[in-house]
Amino acid sequence: MGDLLNGHIQKRRVRCGKPNCKCASGEPHTAFYHVWDCDGRRYQKYVRQAQVETLRRQCEQYRQLQIKLRAGRVEYKQLIARARELFRSLSK
Repeated sequence: MGDLLNGHIQKRRVRCGKPNCKCASGEPHTAFYHVWDCDGRRYQKYVRQAQVETLRRQCEQYRQLQIKLRAGRVEYKQLIARARELFRSLSK
């Protein structure tokens, strides 16, 4: 499955501030950032163009795993409730 990564990859128009970049003349360029939340705070980290697709895939795998875990929790709660009902009916 590979590494999992919480958050998402976001494309932004930025001015990097390098003197020889086209953004120095006022035209922003595209940059990618990995954005995630932790303990109610939002963090971001610059992502190189070569890493964008890999990191997007890792973020998507994380989201898919979270969907499966939520479904598993629902199923688990239903099984526990059913087991309690059966236990109550047997102990009467």
